[in-house]
Amino acid sequence: MDMSIKFASVFSRSRFTDSDSWSEALYHGGALPGDDFDLSHVTGYYGAMLRAVYEEPPDHMSSYDYEQVYQEQRPDIFIRKLPDRRRFVRAPTAEMTPSPASTFVTAEQFAEHYEAAAFAFNWELHCETAVTLWWSALGAHGAPEAQKLFSAFTKDLNDWLFRRCIPTAYFFSHENSSRIGLHTHLAVHLSLPKIGRRSVRDDFRRWAMGWPERNGLGLRKRAIRVTGPAKDTPWLHWYRFHYQVKGHDPGAVVRQAGNSEHGRAVMLSDLIAYRWQDPGVVAMRPRIGHALNLGPARRTIGIPAGFDEPRNATRRRTSTQKSQLFGAFLTQSQLVPPPSQPPVRSPYVSRYRDGWRDVGWLYPDEFSMRVTKLSRLPAAARPAPAPLPDDFMSEPEIS
Repeated sequence: MDMSIKFASVFSRSRFTDSDSWSEALYHGGALPGDDFDLSHVTGYYGAMLRAVYEEPPDHMSSYDYEQVYQEQRPDIFIRKLPDRRRFVRAPTAEMTPSPASTFVTAEQFAEHYEAAAFAFNWELHCETAVTLWWSALGAHGAPEAQKLFSAFTKDLNDWLFRRCIPTAYFFSHENSSRIGLHTHLAVHLSLPKIGRRSVRDDFRRWAMGWPERNGLGLRKRAIRVTGPAKDTPWLHWYRFHYQVKGHDPGAVVRQAGNSEHGRAVMLSDLIAYRWQDPGVVAMRPRIGHALNLGPARRTIGIPAGFDEPRNATRRRTSTQKSQLFGAFLTQSQLVPPPSQPPVRSPYVSRYRDGWRDVGWLYPDEFSMRVTKLSRLPAAARPAPAPLPDDFMSEPEIS
């Protein structure tokens, strides 16, 4: 097919995740300046090639500079992305749907994943420690065997955390890459100290690395990898979250253009700090998930398990101890007061579920500033919602 007779809409900037991939498509697609694009907007290597072909002076601004300019214009979304050592791959469009179709993270799954991560972060259950499980290296042949091994691993993980009185908080994502096949990313809370150092991180690493041998799978050194800090690092919680949802649906819209402040639709990729990567065909279910302690039941109560139990409850004493300490005239009700009941809390509702689609409100400043490279003033009081205009578009949005 002659690329030069394609419609101009094929070269629309909004169809590409960044300026470099857009410039590459313009170069290979035979686009013409003035009709299909503006030469002042192309960037990177292929942008320089386009300028050389059409005899334009070279652009002294790098792709980094252009990204920063766009980021300053749109501080509500992630124009800039976190650095990644992997080769950049352009997200597919409707005309580029792979076969078989990859198992993307949908907008609904992202909302649930964010709800669990925000709930954990609200209670300072920072999931900074990352665990990568490589299922073929663990001897799993196919998704059913990997699913059984993952269930066994999470069961043992729950027991390990319970024995050490650590609240159970983790979230995970299954992927199927072309390099290592089916694998799982897990982010775990270990109650790391804010100051000093404890052995919990090293103990967990030894336990996770030795899990295959204890379960009769043999010594498999490369099958499980554990990385993470020795101290409490809150921003890493969101770093792990975004890494797990990088295989999202590139065409998902989370706010329609008519309801957006800037007049453009807000895509799911605009709220994710990692560049899109193909997750492959994932047969493990759920595609992304979290511990039950972060699920809807606990969010309805408003507090994770491990925080609402009475602390240092009075133990029941024997009759001999009663007479020796206080005398026989003390009654059981005087000696053992009833345990205090936890206060009634309202259900937890995240900012995403509440309708916010601004990365400055969805994520803490410490994290968003690392991505956008923009300084932010201290967060002001949350403004009241403005009254709806008469011509407000009421089409349903993904909550």
